Amino acid sequence: MEVTCRCGYVMRGSKSELIEKVREHGRSAHQLEVTPAQVRALWRMVDDPPANAAKS
Repeated sequence: MEVTCRCGYVMRGSKSELIEKVREHGRSAHQLEVTPAQVRALWRMVDDPPANAAKS
C-alpha cells in the first residue's frame, strides 16, 4: 500500500504499517491528527518492489 502526502512525502507499507507511518508523519510534519479511516481513504495498492530494492 502507498500514500503520497500533499507535501510530496511518499510512504509505503502494509496496511497497519501505513496507518502508523501516515499518522506519525501528520503529527511531526504538519501538526495534524489523522484517523485510521482518513488513511484508508488515501491509500492505494502498489506492486511490491523487487526483492533487491531498498525499502522506504
